[in-house]
Parts: sequence; structure tokens; C-alpha cells
Amino acid sequence: MLGVDVGVLGTFLILVVMFHLSEAAIQYIYNREEFGFSSFCFEREYRIAMSVAVLEFILESWLFPNLKQHQLFHYMGIILVIVGELIRKVGMITAKASFTHQIQYEKRQQHKLVTDGIYKYIRHPGYLGWFIWAPATQLILMNPICFVLFLGWAWYFFYDRIPHEEEVLIRTLFGKQYEDYRARTPTFIPFIK
Repeated sequence: MLGVDVGVLGTFLILVVMFHLSEAAIQYIYNREEFGFSSFCFEREYRIAMSVAVLEFILESWLFPNLKQHQLFHYMGIILVIVGELIRKVGMITAKASFTHQIQYEKRQQHKLVTDGIYKYIRHPGYLGWFIWAPATQLILMNPICFVLFLGWAWYFFYDRIPHEEEVLIRTLFGKQYEDYRARTPTFIPFIK
């Protein structure tokens, strides 16, 4: 099909579908009251970004087929997608009902500050996992433009979201307990303390 490597595209699609299904399944198992369409993490902006990624892959396959011959990037992308997904999913499972897809402005009965397991080493494993996963999907496709865009988009999203969410966690939910946790546990997302 127009010089498109369907194996590469198929690998990408399978890994993306697995991400969304596992995201919803974990939400359903551990936090059923929050379960809904948003549990699939399939927001409009995300759908547009992934559509642009597939379009870049198809156009570059057709116009610049040599760009799609760097299999090392493809395999690095697969490995990083799996690593990012594992970090995120271990974080979700460790936090159980305390993990939500939306910032919580009120403390729910089952809401607790999780500081053990993966949270002992990574302050926001769900965010770090996504930060690795999103641009790695573009390595799978060997998409240079979307790789840079996804990396920048993911970084900016967390640069904006983490300070806001942590202010809520301190002010509304956990106070000094969260301040102490934040002081000793890194995010591992560059330039986000």
C-alpha cells in the first residue's frame, strides 16, 4: 500500500490498542466508580495527534521511503513503549483506587497518599510512563516530526499539570505529608522538580 510497511503500522496499532484497553481494564478493576469512556484515555486532542502521526507515517513512506528504513528506531520505540507502559501500569495498580485520570479536588474515602512500591522511587509513575510512552510510539513509526512534537507536547503537558496538581494535593488533600514526599521523591521528567 503506497510503500507503507504494514508490519510497522500494525505493531504501532497493536501497542496503542493494548495501552488503551489495559488503561480501561485497570481503572475498571481498581476504581470502578470512576470508570467511564474517559478511562480509555482517548480524548479528542489525543485522537487528532495520533491521526497526524499515522498521516506522517503514510506520507513519509510514500515520499521519503528512506526515512522508514531505520529499523533500530523502530525496535527502540517498541522497547520504550513497553517500558513506559509498564511504569504507568505498575503505578496504577500500586495506587489502586487512589489513581484517577482527573485531578481530584476533594478527598474521597478510599483516597490515600501512596508512597510505597514504585511510588517510593518515582513521584508520578503514571506521568513518567506516559512521558516515555507517547514519543516512543513515534519511534516505532520512525516519524521524526511527530517524535519531536509528541516529546514537546508531553513535556509541556506535565510541566503545566504537575505543579497545579501538587498544589491541590498539598492544599486540599494531604498537606505537609505530600510536601515531604515531594521533597524526597523525583519525577524523572526533565526540568520538572
